[in-house]
Amino acid sequence: MTELLPETVVFLFFNRPAHARQVFARIREARPKRVVLVSDGPRAHVPGEDALVAQLRRDIEAMIDWPAEVDTDYAPENLGCGRRVSSGIERALSRYGRAIILEDDCLPAPTFFPYCAELLERYADEPRVTSITGTYFLRRTRGPFDVGFTHFPCIWGWATWARAWEGYDRELRGWTPDFIDEIAREGAIPSFLPEAWRQCFQWISTHTESTWDIQFWLLQFKRRGLCAFPYRNQVQNIGAGPGATHTTTRRFSFRKLYPFEPSPLRLPPVLTPDLRYQRYLQQEFYSNLTTWRNVGWKVLFKCGQWRRRLSEALGRWLSKGEPAASN
Repeated sequence: MTELLPETVVFLFFNRPAHARQVFARIREARPKRVVLVSDGPRAHVPGEDALVAQLRRDIEAMIDWPAEVDTDYAPENLGCGRRVSSGIERALSRYGRAIILEDDCLPAPTFFPYCAELLERYADEPRVTSITGTYFLRRTRGPFDVGFTHFPCIWGWATWARAWEGYDRELRGWTPDFIDEIAREGAIPSFLPEAWRQCFQWISTHTESTWDIQFWLLQFKRRGLCAFPYRNQVQNIGAGPGATHTTTRRFSFRKLYPFEPSPLRLPPVLTPDLRYQRYLQQEFYSNLTTWRNVGWKVLFKCGQWRRRLSEALGRWLSKGEPAASN
């Protein structure tokens, strides 16, 4: 792998100091030329969160001890996951054209940064490649190439260009199920399960405040775009489990990282999806199919969602019963 210095790294963080410091320590080791710090604002109903958010912002800024350009994008009030992440990415890409993007619970291997930098440069003018991910869900695969392609993006440690983000619409205005039928008839995306994606986008179109990535996937489907992925996992999700917004089961932790060897990446000569891996992603993660491999984590995922909702409801009920503070 060529040791290209990453140019722009976008770091998204909020209120988890231990996770944020651990991930940013890897960014500090990579010493990118530019760091964009994106932080959501505190929630008004959470006591003490304003001080926690402010202190974490200061702590992260204090960790920048190399000559980097620093761009801070701090929300004064809470925007929520969907608005804050998407607006931060859009602002950074509109300013800098391309970026490596890390959330505060995505711990990268040291070789993640040169891997992304090399592919950002290699496919900068290739419209068929719309994103780069550092995540590989299977065990390390030995083969003739270090990189493969899929039509299904993954945003746990990733990179992209402004050209790929152009047209992004978090509200999914104008979306219709007819588009899914068109993809199915065309057959341009192998292993595509239209009913699963129709249900997914239909639900997201009425719950856009909670997420942002599915909207990006729809944009990539429209372009029939490809996501480059490594055959060695480069990112570990350290935030999965209780307290996470979406990944409430540690099945998503992916504890093993496999750094690349210090030699140029072996790239496939043609841009075609890895059909085996694409089928795996569709069946195991992006469908309603239950298999022997995913039945356990689906149960745990639902339990995590129910536990979080119960905890939030209990917190709201208790806050209503608190006596008003006296002057």
